[in-house]
Amino acid sequence: MRTVRPFPPAPVLLLALAAACTEASAPTGVDEEPLSSLPAKSATAGVVTDDFDLLDPARWLPGDHALGRGRLAPANVSAAGGAAVLTLPAGRYDGAEIRSAARHGYGSYLARLRTPLAPGSISAFFLYQGVEGGNDEVDVEIHNDGSRRVIFTTWVAGKQTNSVTRTLPFDPAATFHDYRIEYQAGKVRFLVDGALMQQWTSKLPKNAMYVMTNAWWPIWLSGAPATADVSLRVDRIEY
Repeated sequence: MRTVRPFPPAPVLLLALAAACTEASAPTGVDEEPLSSLPAKSATAGVVTDDFDLLDPARWLPGDHALGRGRLAPANVSAAGGAAVLTLPAGRYDGAEIRSAARHGYGSYLARLRTPLAPGSISAFFLYQGVEGGNDEVDVEIHNDGSRRVIFTTWVAGKQTNSVTRTLPFDPAATFHDYRIEYQAGKVRFLVDGALMQQWTSKLPKNAMYVMTNAWWPIWLSGAPATADVSLRVDRIEY
């Protein structure tokens, strides 16, 4: 059964702030035409690239809510070494998350990620509508267990409409790699290091969504907490 991801209110952020997926169900849903009101590219003019030399509180909000077996906490979000650092703290099933301050529509979304090694946890880069009730969503979810498994999914109004698991041709914890979501009217494509790994043309989201990334512990996976702090590192996000 899918875990409903609570969507937190925007936290109060101080200028000094440096630290502050979802579960499978049977695919369902009905094809719908994209809404004409959906932005053609993004709510932001041009291409936005964030290299995370610092964590801009006007652009990125840390998650602060329960998810899976633990809680996403602002204290687990920081920036260091030119990357956003989303930490899975030792001995706990807690994690970390950031989301964009605004929703964005059709366009291309890229995250350059290096995942932690923490079996039983997930690293994700995704688009999420964030409304009361069922949400539209597009997910890239990487298992943090060395298996190289990655899950691509779409959700419409809170129901999973497409899902597939692939095997990455590399160890995602060894170095940074590019994960791209191309969200278009009538098509969603997933590319890794520029290579197409999955495409769907039906049962797709149609709404503007937040750009998000997190590391967390789903209830549908097993594994002990990490014995030392480990982190999902986000070198760049562009959209």
